[in-house]
Amino acid sequence: MEQYLLLAQSLYPNMPTQVLNAFAKQWAETGDPNIAISQLRQTDIYKDAFPGNVLPNGQVRYDEVTYQGLKESYIGTLAEFGLPRATSEEMLSARFTSLIEGEVSAREFEQRITAVYRGINDNLEQVQNFYKSNYGIDLTSEAIFLGALDPTVGEEIIAGRITSAQIGGEAARAGFNITTTVADRLRGAGITQKQARELFTAAQTELPRLQEIQEVSQPGSEAITLEEFTDAAIFGDPEVTERITRLSASEQSRFSPTTGAARTGRAVTGLTEE
Repeated sequence: MEQYLLLAQSLYPNMPTQVLNAFAKQWAETGDPNIAISQLRQTDIYKDAFPGNVLPNGQVRYDEVTYQGLKESYIGTLAEFGLPRATSEEMLSARFTSLIEGEVSAREFEQRITAVYRGINDNLEQVQNFYKSNYGIDLTSEAIFLGALDPTVGEEIIAGRITSAQIGGEAARAGFNITTTVADRLRGAGITQKQARELFTAAQTELPRLQEIQEVSQPGSEAITLEEFTDAAIFGDPEVTERITRLSASEQSRFSPTTGAARTGRAVTGLTEE
């Protein structure tokens, strides 16, 4: 038996001891390591040690060395972003089975974590808060990472959430509170965080000015809103554009480029391309 245990250790150096012992025993009984590992994979002890790896047809997603290497790569990626091993293992325990079942590769895992770190964790506090409050994420970096590890949420959705959070964060930075619906609409129009900053910085100046003109020239009229301002600036809404044009004409002045959004007699236009 000892001979088979040594052979088993040479094949699977990182296999949990209890599973390794069971494998060595199967090998000793069958005389064939391939039969032994095939039989072992159908046992509860194996399924507990390699959750998510056994398919309904009895086959496995990954061989045992690849499986354990994948887990180590996940932990290594989290360590690169400053998470201690114990914290990483605890985080993964809540997601690891679904990551395996979702066949999330080491590369995809790294891409998800990198995107969230650069787009959210390493960004404005307002961006972080928008992401956390609108996507059901707790106020910790670990929780933000954990949200990115859900294999039921595709990379495209994660990327979209990050961009929407950046837009919403820039709005908050300028003193505005927008919904995810508004942020998603702006994202759909191709607005980046840089462009959102220009838009909301312009709105900081222009909305009070336009509203002040309204109070003088159109007393009692409904004040122009941020949503209307963005409709004109980004989507070229003709009705809102005309309204802004009339207000500007009543002041007998034209918009001037101050924050990257040029003013014309027709609409607020020209957000800077990255």
